[in-house]
Amino acid sequence: LRSLVGSEMCIRDSINAEYGALFYFFQRPYMPAYHSKFNDAGSARVICSIPLLGFKTKVRGPAPPFPDGQEDIIDEAFKLFKANVLFRNFDVQGPGDRLLIYLILYISKCLRVVSSAPGKVNKKDALKLLNTTALENFSIPGDTSFPLGGFVTAPQNRADADSVRQYLSQVRQEISIRVPEILYQKDENTPDKWWMCFSKRKFLNMEL
Repeated sequence: LRSLVGSEMCIRDSINAEYGALFYFFQRPYMPAYHSKFNDAGSARVICSIPLLGFKTKVRGPAPPFPDGQEDIIDEAFKLFKANVLFRNFDVQGPGDRLLIYLILYISKCLRVVSSAPGKVNKKDALKLLNTTALENFSIPGDTSFPLGGFVTAPQNRADADSVRQYLSQVRQEISIRVPEILYQKDENTPDKWWMCFSKRKFLNMEL
């Protein structure tokens, strides 16, 4: 209970500081979590129940191109992160939600990496740390260590496994680039405390 109250205070102060919308916070915990607007995957290829949606990036990989100036699935994950991260349950309503869960979990991992680094971490340091994190070995659907096993299916063949690994690698690298841009938007020497206060929260009580 103490942990939950502390997290709620963190959200309240964060939203109040950034948007002046204190009323939003007091209503939010009693409402369902937000879902992805990309649940209709359209023509996107779906592997392991995860849609290979396009997003804005310069990182090489299988993600389709995405128009500049429009909100992509990664933008959406950052926008919904603070509202959704407290929830321990999530009713998946489509393939976009499965990808959203993974993105939120990886954003949480990035926050933990920055938070646990020794000494004071500036923007340049964070970018190096997160780039290393993005390139580490990681599990994919079908692996026993993959935390979203109940939400996804195993790859049907080696080609599917390679494709989903390449896509998630591209996703991780892009998020690792965007996180420092958000954390150090106001001060390149100090991460934003209204983001860092979420570093210990576990969406769905899971972590990557």
